[in-house]
Amino acid sequence: MQRHDAKILRGAVLATALAVPLAVLLGWLGAGTKGAVGAALGMALAAAFFSVTVVVVDAAARVSNQLILPAALGTYLLKLVLLMVGLFLLADTTAFNRTAFGLAVVGGTFVYLIAELRMASRARIPLVVIGDDGSS
Repeated sequence: MQRHDAKILRGAVLATALAVPLAVLLGWLGAGTKGAVGAALGMALAAAFFSVTVVVVDAAARVSNQLILPAALGTYLLKLVLLMVGLFLLADTTAFNRTAFGLAVVGGTFVYLIAELRMASRARIPLVVIGDDGSS
């Protein structure tokens, strides 16, 4: 993984992790222990959902630049299918509060994407990388 990608990924995951206690507290206040569990699971899902894409696309870029788009689209499709199956299987669960889970996913998504955007806008990423032979 390139250094700037790793830094952006770490920053986004860290920001989401720092928001977890607030989400858990709000979930607990709204729905008790099951709300806290749902909020923690929702925040974890949001961070994992976006982090997997960054890791897979970066791995594809190391192999070939032509694999970036297929890797991103394939990862997105696989994640959506797994998410739909997971939500279908958990439709009748009583292990956690689904409302707290859903709100935490939305909140975790906002936190992750805003942190990722902020880290990426502050990164010094070259627009053109010149190869060893002097060609671009």
